[in-house]
This record gives sequence, structure tokens and C-alpha cells, in this order.
Amino acid sequence: MLKRILAGVVGIPLILVIVFFSGSVPILIDIAIALVCTISVGEFAHATKTLKLFQISIPSILFALAYPMLMTYGYGLLTVYVYTAVMLAMMVFFHTTISFRHFAAIFSMTLVITVSLSTIITMKNADPQRSAFYFLLALWLPWLADIGAYFTGSFLGRHKLCPKISPKKTIEGAVGGTIFCVLATCGLAWLFADVIYQHAVRVDYLSLSILSFVGSLCSIIGDLSFSVVKRTFDVKDYGHLIPGHGGMLDRFDSVIFVSPLIMFYISYFPVLYLQTAP
Repeated sequence: MLKRILAGVVGIPLILVIVFFSGSVPILIDIAIALVCTISVGEFAHATKTLKLFQISIPSILFALAYPMLMTYGYGLLTVYVYTAVMLAMMVFFHTTISFRHFAAIFSMTLVITVSLSTIITMKNADPQRSAFYFLLALWLPWLADIGAYFTGSFLGRHKLCPKISPKKTIEGAVGGTIFCVLATCGLAWLFADVIYQHAVRVDYLSLSILSFVGSLCSIIGDLSFSVVKRTFDVKDYGHLIPGHGGMLDRFDSVIFVSPLIMFYISYFPVLYLQTAP
């Protein structure tokens, strides 16, 4: 618990710096996502024993760094094409040392991690004035679900959710985490709408509650799916970068599933509306 608190003491100010300066320096969000993707892909390569296969690990790490930085300028699909071509070429030229199992693992998960997290940049580009809100929402929603589940499960947890995948997760924790996530996310929206944006926007709390509810469930799936990968390759954590949490990928596994959901959801069911002049 102490390690988790210390990690929060260090991590929260960094996130707040990005939030408060993203309006004037929007590239901060691109840089932050690029760093998270790069570290996460590196951790995944290390955990799956593909990091030393430099022919496929180096292109994967470079793609994770380049894609978030280039997609804003219209080079996202080109970057994916170049990465795919290079990886297929490496599999052909080094077929005696690189198995398809290793190729498939790092190629598929590099795309999943990088493209999914980069949807935060897509939301920033679509609504630059409120990019801070969507950036924080993409992180806040799954992390709040996890925090709520952790404390609820610690005190009330009795029934295991998926004991063979994650023995500590409970049904009670999942329910408590979902409720806490919905309430806290609405509180975040109120803070932005009334305090930070000075009543310039109106929040659709019903739409936001639905998003929070579905998002908290998706965060559980994201967490469990990456736990399956860890068990497959017999590792406890993807890394040790964040004390009490493991690696960067251990902390962002649920964000990988939730951020695309938020992007698609707000495209059809907005949660923020501009206030019209009286």
C-alpha cells in the first residue's frame, strides 16, 4: 500500500502538468502517449522473451515511439504500413531464428497497445479546447474502477471473479469499483465543467454514467486479458518501473481497452456540450 501511495505522489503531479499545460502545448499529450507506448512495448517484449530478437523488437519499439508522434500530421497509416512491411520482411529473412509465435505475439500486441492508446491523441485533435478533459478521462475512468475494486474487494470480497487468471479479483470488488467509477467520473466532469471551463460547457451526466459503467467493465476485461498473457509467459509483472504496480504496461493495460471505447462513444453520444448564449 505504501509503495502505491508513493507512486501516486510522483505520478499524479506529472499527469497534472500535462493536463494544465496541454491547452497551450498540445504536443505534451503526444509525447506522453509516445513514451507510455514505447515503454509498454519494451516491457511486453521483455516479458515474452522477444526483446533479444532485435530484428523484430527494435522495429516494434520504434513504431511505438513514432506512431503517436506522427498520426497528428496524417502519417499514422503510413507508419503502420512501414512497420508491417519491415516486420514481415524480418520474419522471412530470419525465419530460422524467429518463430511465428514470437512474431505474432510482439507484432499483434504492439499494434494493440500503440493504436489503442493513441486514440487519446485522436480525441485531443478532434476537440483541442477540451483535450485535457478527455486525456484525464481516459486515465481516470479505468484507474478509478481499479481503485474502487481494490478497496471494496479488500473489505467485502468473498466471491472470486476469475480465480485462475487473477486470484485477488472478486465479484464484490468489481461491483464496488463500477459504482465508485461512475460516481467519481461524474465528479470529475463537474469539476471541469463548473470550475475549469467556467460553465462554458454542459455535462450530460446520464450519457457519462453509461460510459463510465460500460468503461469500468471493459477495464476489467483489459486487465484480465493482459493477466492471461502474463500467465502464458509465466511472469508476475511486465516490469518494475512503478513501485507497487509493476511496469508501465501493468498500469495501462485497462486504459488500452477503455480509451478506444471513450473515443467511439463520444463520437455518437457526447458527454460535453457547449453552452449556448442566452
